[in-house]
Amino acid sequence: MLCLTCDRVRPALDRTDYTADRARLIVLRGLCTCRAGATDRPVRAPRHAAARKHAVVATDT
Repeated sequence: MLCLTCDRVRPALDRTDYTADRARLIVLRGLCTCRAGATDRPVRAPRHAAARKHAVVATDT
């Protein structure tokens, strides 16, 4: 959770990671703005709302 470069709280990967404890740490230590940790994070595929809206539904006819 803490950045190894600046010793601040790294941004969460998911909105469920934002808890009261994490918020308290952010207030105490600050939020990391380093680019050093950006490359060691798992890469997520972008989620496009349009792709979900226009999904093709198979029907048995």
